[in-house]
Amino acid sequence: MLKNPKTFLFTFILLVGLFSHPKNTIAQSTDTPIIPFNKGLSITIDGNLSDWNNQNNLFSVNQFISPWGNQNFGRTIFKAFHDGSYFYFYFDIKDNNIVEKKFEKEEDVGRGDRGEIFLSAYSDLREYYCFEISPSAKVLDYRASHYRKFDYEWDLESLEVKSKIKTDGYILEGRIPMAFIKGLLASNSEQSLYLGLFRGEFDSMEWDEKTINWISWIRPTSEKPDFHIPSAFKKVQFGQ
Repeated sequence: MLKNPKTFLFTFILLVGLFSHPKNTIAQSTDTPIIPFNKGLSITIDGNLSDWNNQNNLFSVNQFISPWGNQNFGRTIFKAFHDGSYFYFYFDIKDNNIVEKKFEKEEDVGRGDRGEIFLSAYSDLREYYCFEISPSAKVLDYRASHYRKFDYEWDLESLEVKSKIKTDGYILEGRIPMAFIKGLLASNSEQSLYLGLFRGEFDSMEWDEKTINWISWIRPTSEKPDFHIPSAFKKVQFGQ
C-alpha cells in the first residue's frame, strides 16, 4: 500500500504533463526555420508521395490554424526541401468536399479550394510572389506588392506541379527552380526569404466570406481574413 497516495498522484500528474506537453512547431518557434539542403534525394513530380517516405530531413509544417473561422477543418501538411537545383514541396490536404471551378482562366483557381505558397525577399512585402494551386494542379501565379497590388500577367513558366485527388482530400506536389529562389535571395543581404503557407477551404461555388475558411500556418495580426500582409509571413533560410 502507498504511504502517501496524494504525493504519488501529484508526481504522476506532473510527469504526464511534462511528457505530453506539445513541442513548439516550426510556425510557433522564434527561431528562423531552415529549408534543408538534400542533394541525394530523388523526387519525381507526379502527385505520389512514396518517394518522400524515406526522407526525414525535411522542412515540415503539420499544424495549421484557421485564424478567423472554424477550426474543424481537415488535416493540412506541408513539407519541403531543396537540392540546389529545385525547391521541392508538397501539400497533403484532407478535404471531404472538394470545390473547384471549371478552369478557363488562371483567376478561376481563386474561386475554390487550394493550397498557397507566397514568397518575398522583403519583410514589408514591397515585392512578393504568389502561387495558388487547385486540387487538379491548376495554378494562379502572380507578382504582387503591398498593399494588394497584383500583376496577373506575371508567370513562373518553370514551375512544375502535379496533383492527386483522393477520396478524402488531395495532394499537391511541385518544384520551383532554385534559380528563381536565388534571384530573390540576392535581393536580401541576410540570405533569407519570407514565406507564407495558406489554404483556402470552400464549401460551395458561391463566394460567401462567412463560409470560406482561410487557413494559415501562423496567425496574422488582422481582424479579418487577409494573407497579403507582412504578419502572415515568416522568415526562413535555405540550408547550404
